[in-house]
Amino acid sequence: MASSSSTSLQLGQVSEKLTWDNYVLWKVQFLPAVRGAQLLGILEGKVPAPSPILEVLLDGKKKEVSNPEYDSWVSKYQQLLSYLLNSITREVLAGVATTTTSAEAWKALEVMFAVQSRARVTNLRMQLATLKKGSLTTAAYFNKMQNIKDELAAAGKSIGDEEVVAHILNGLDYDYHPFVSAMLGRGDAISLSDLYSQLMEYDLRLDMFLVGQCCFSRARL
Repeated sequence: MASSSSTSLQLGQVSEKLTWDNYVLWKVQFLPAVRGAQLLGILEGKVPAPSPILEVLLDGKKKEVSNPEYDSWVSKYQQLLSYLLNSITREVLAGVATTTTSAEAWKALEVMFAVQSRARVTNLRMQLATLKKGSLTTAAYFNKMQNIKDELAAAGKSIGDEEVVAHILNGLDYDYHPFVSAMLGRGDAISLSDLYSQLMEYDLRLDMFLVGQCCFSRARL
């Protein structure tokens, strides 16, 4: 019983329960406690239940006795199943309501969210490729791109700065053609923070140019 007691102490409630939108982040919270309690093998179905009965020799005769390892395994299994079910919201719980073991529930969740994750990643990549700056400020445009990058990372599909930089440049309109040409002509890679700084500087110069043009037009009138 000591082992099950210590296991109970190592499993605490996750700070954010599983919903349809946070599977990857929830999994990051959930698994460390399971690993710390040495229950990952049970969760993944790799550690089968030991036999509940052992055959032993007593006074030269075979006798069947209860296996203490089985009782310990059942205790851990029940605590793990309870921990898993208490770590997901009611809306997701319906998807695993018919499972009877923690391994079955875990597998069901992986299957459910694998499909959703693929669809979400595809949608985010489409957003990244089609987003245009348009009337957005440079700061708002960058924030949108960064948010998509962060969401992809949360979905388990991290992308590098170089790819995001390419999409940002692709989304700039004609007024930024000289800037885009200069960036594409660089021999070295540019970070997102550096690109942001240079784009803000270009915006400032562009605004100054437009103000100068406006003043010149008024002077001519």
